[in-house]
Amino acid sequence: MQMNVMVKIFKRFSGSSNGLDGIAERLLNYYNIMITKELWTEIARLTNLHGYMSGVNRESERVKATGEVYTPTELTIEMMQRMLADDPEIFAPGKTILDPACGDGQLLVPVKWYKVLHHGMFPQDACEDLYGVDIMRDNVDLCKDRLGGGNIIMGNALDPDTRLPEQTDMEYETMRDLFSDKSSLEAFLS
Repeated sequence: MQMNVMVKIFKRFSGSSNGLDGIAERLLNYYNIMITKELWTEIARLTNLHGYMSGVNRESERVKATGEVYTPTELTIEMMQRMLADDPEIFAPGKTILDPACGDGQLLVPVKWYKVLHHGMFPQDACEDLYGVDIMRDNVDLCKDRLGGGNIIMGNALDPDTRLPEQTDMEYETMRDLFSDKSSLEAFLS
């Protein structure tokens, strides 16, 4: 709505009736950039509300044993922006996002907020498009808490037939159904 008003005002004062002149086009581009900056700033703020990696013990022996690597919010947002540059509809409503090593949800949480803030989805509806897998129970639980929903399970996406110590029967069967057969995963993601 505001953009249409700005275009009309610029057309009126620039004397252009058939389109935007160079000044109006530059203003419109600046306006779009500012909205984008505001959107990403808000997504970063919402992503960081929980406190980065809060409540999970990150001792060096655990990191060595699990290979856990944590991604700062700024890097996650940059990755999302690059993904959007390649495919502007990648996070659209109904598009499935799967993070096979989701940790505490550092990618899935900002995707949720992008779906909510940019596409106008309800938070629960946005979470229905989000799937995550992790080998650590505390990461799975923290990811679920941060998202307020989603489809997050414990499992090993690289070795779905291996039963993990704290994995539920449902999680184990789901991992085997989805990841053991490549055609099942491809069908799930399409």
